[in-house]
Amino acid sequence: MRTLFYMYPSDATCWEIEDEYFFGPDVLVAPVLYAGAVSRRVYLPEGERWIEYASGKEYEGGKEYQADAPLDTIPVYLRKGSRGF
Repeated sequence: MRTLFYMYPSDATCWEIEDEYFFGPDVLVAPVLYAGAVSRRVYLPEGERWIEYASGKEYEGGKEYQADAPLDTIPVYLRKGSRGF
């Protein structure tokens, strides 16, 4: 597990994110930390395109998004172009 700033030290916003992490070099995980929450804000680092694992939707990095997070889904994003994604 790695913090966002470790992977993207030049992205100033990554230094402020404390509740997201990388699992390996290509998988960004944004766990739900509050009981009863069904969505959460997710920041995706700049300079990359990101694919939401659950839906396959593609997102531009450097922005914050509202991610659906029902009880059976953790917001997980794959860096596009990595290992076939």
